[in-house]
Amino acid sequence: MLSRLKNWLMLGARFDGTTTERRRWLFIIMLWLTVFYNFSFFFVNNPGYDPLIHFWGGVFYVCLFVALRLGLTYALSVNVGILMAIFLVDYVAIYTGGINSPAMVWTTVVVLPAILLLGRQSALFWLVGVLVSNGFVLLGTLGGYFNPNADISNSALLWALLTKLAVVATAMLIGYFSERMHHLQVTEIDRSNADLEVTHQALIRAQAHKDEFIASVGHELRTPMNAILGLNGILRTELSDRPEDTEVVDHIRRSTEQLLHVVNDILDFSQLQAGLLTLRHDDFAVADVVQAVMAVYRPKAQAKGLQLHADTRMVDTLWVKGDRQRVLQVLKNLVDNAVKFTMQGRIQVRVQPVGAGVLFEIEDTGIGIASGRQAQIFNRFEHADVQTNRQFGGTGLGLSICESLVKLQGGLIGVHSIQGQGARFWFQLPLRRVAAKEGQAALEVARTLASRTLKILLVDDNAVNLMVARLMLKKCFPKSDITEVASGAAALDRLRQKPFDVVLLDMVMPEMDGLDVVRTMRRDFADPVRQMPVLGLTASANPVDRDKCLEAGMNDVLNKPIDQQLLIDKLSALLVLTATGRAA
Repeated sequence: MLSRLKNWLMLGARFDGTTTERRRWLFIIMLWLTVFYNFSFFFVNNPGYDPLIHFWGGVFYVCLFVALRLGLTYALSVNVGILMAIFLVDYVAIYTGGINSPAMVWTTVVVLPAILLLGRQSALFWLVGVLVSNGFVLLGTLGGYFNPNADISNSALLWALLTKLAVVATAMLIGYFSERMHHLQVTEIDRSNADLEVTHQALIRAQAHKDEFIASVGHELRTPMNAILGLNGILRTELSDRPEDTEVVDHIRRSTEQLLHVVNDILDFSQLQAGLLTLRHDDFAVADVVQAVMAVYRPKAQAKGLQLHADTRMVDTLWVKGDRQRVLQVLKNLVDNAVKFTMQGRIQVRVQPVGAGVLFEIEDTGIGIASGRQAQIFNRFEHADVQTNRQFGGTGLGLSICESLVKLQGGLIGVHSIQGQGARFWFQLPLRRVAAKEGQAALEVARTLASRTLKILLVDDNAVNLMVARLMLKKCFPKSDITEVASGAAALDRLRQKPFDVVLLDMVMPEMDGLDVVRTMRRDFADPVRQMPVLGLTASANPVDRDKCLEAGMNDVLNKPIDQQLLIDKLSALLVLTATGRAA
């Protein structure tokens, strides 16, 4: 019974719970403290006024507590309690000396609970209220309405002493409670920060696991696609005189390329989000990039009855330095969208030099984009509208990736569209111009290499990938002498037996991977093997893996599925460096 009464009175509560709960508990303590003070002054009275005011004051605060327990709002209870305290102080002061009354010392602490219980704005309001109250007592005293002479008789001394002791005790309690609440708040903040740090570390680990999972899935998907696309190209050559079979082969290739496109989008998006994607700096012809895109999408446009035209007259001789693969990727994505969302009419691609960069424009006569959606169209997972998503599908990552890639290269991208009348997408990149003859020299090198007998060591643990790479090398360099091995240890044995012009080395292999092989070549072998150019092969699109290959000693890296033109370009560049004595 006693325990239940104690809990109902909330005397057993502590500084637990939320800030609001602690404030409520502190208000309850102050209520009971005020009840104690009122009944104490009822018995230790001052002859100048009727002590019944303290009795009724105590009863009032008990009723206020009951009302709070029965549902009266906390804020209203606190404000009513402070107002009653000011009234009691003024009442006693009027009869015990006016502005000179010892009771006026209570005005220094009566507003302090407002700071702890309600906050700064309410405390400021009650400070003004106390000042008004003091002004009222002062004016009444100066006007002769209140007796200015405090009672200093022996009967009033105990009352005055108790008043001052109560004020000091109250001020100390409020200070203690204030410090205690501050300490608890700091402790809560520290605990929250610790929890946030734990959560942050968990999120970092989760992100790392996600990146590893995506990279692993990407590697496992790209590896067989390398075989499918490679063999598809070879099969198409073999069946070139059989149109029906060629059409089937083309369907296989288009489906595989579509899947590869989705996989690449997911990998690129993950790397862009993590800030891991890095740029290359290649010399390339702008017109060649545009024509490469046209070669891919012109058949698709013609199949839909669309006219796809590229105007490259202003950049026909323009060579620039930049990331050719990423420029090609952005242009492909935008042209792919134009072909996808255009049912009839034409698609125009225009390219022109602008200032210190190049401006690409892709204009179509397709379905267009509503003006209200154009600001969000570059957001991830966004489509023009729900109906468009249902009709045309897609991951919703293409335009988001385009925007991220353009910004990564320091460029700008935008769109202007009228719904139902088509759209014009554009992007501008700060591509530095280089001499055209440097690029033409690379083409001449490739032609020269095609007629040479190159000694190539091809290293890959996957038999299908070995076959695909060998057939592709034979197609690019018909006179090449290709040696195939399926492990890192076997590659080192062959390097001890005979010299090669270049090594194509897979990064991931069991027992001894490509990184260990190239480190051993650079560390333990003598020239010319130590300086032999090494082209890494990997199905990983993670730039971290590319950096690992370069740090280990590889001269360059080629991603799977292998692009035939990139293979020619990279091998040509490496062999030119070797010929001039600059291979690393």
